Parts: sequence; structure tokens; C-alpha cells
Amino acid sequence: MSVTVFVADGCPHCAALLADLRRRRVSCEVVDLSREPSRLAELAALTWERRLPVTADHERCSIGFAGRSSSWAELGLSPPPRRSG
Repeated sequence: MSVTVFVADGCPHCAALLADLRRRRVSCEVVDLSREPSRLAELAALTWERRLPVTADHERCSIGFAGRSSSWAELGLSPPPRRSG
């Protein structure tokens, strides 16, 4: 099973999640949106929530860690432009 974790610099909840995953030796792809802002569109396609961290696998997304999360705005991330339909 493939797990992708979306995080950003400066997010304490992201840091706590990553520390927990390392402690439990969970293998995952880490997408740091501070370094790869182009992947915000990918995340926006997975969930309407604009909060981090997000853990996604082949069938679901989980937002936050231990009941806490940070908004994209708090982390200085801009949402991708909405597509006109």
C-alpha cells in the first residue's frame, strides 16, 4: 500500500506526524508543500479541506494529527486557482 503525507515547513502538527511515522517505521512519500507548492493542486483534488497535515492512501484521506491541524493560510500557502467550468 502506498501512503502519501502532505506537510509544510513551520507546521507543528506536520512535524509531530512525521516524528510519529518515523518512530513507528511507516514508509511513506512525504510531499513538503513549502518546497513543492505546485503539488497544492494535487492535494486540492483529494480533499476540499485546506488544512495540514494530510495523509492519503489508495482509498481515503486523513486531515490533521492527534486532532490538530494548521490551515494553509497560517502556513503561508496559497490555494491553487479554481478551474472555471
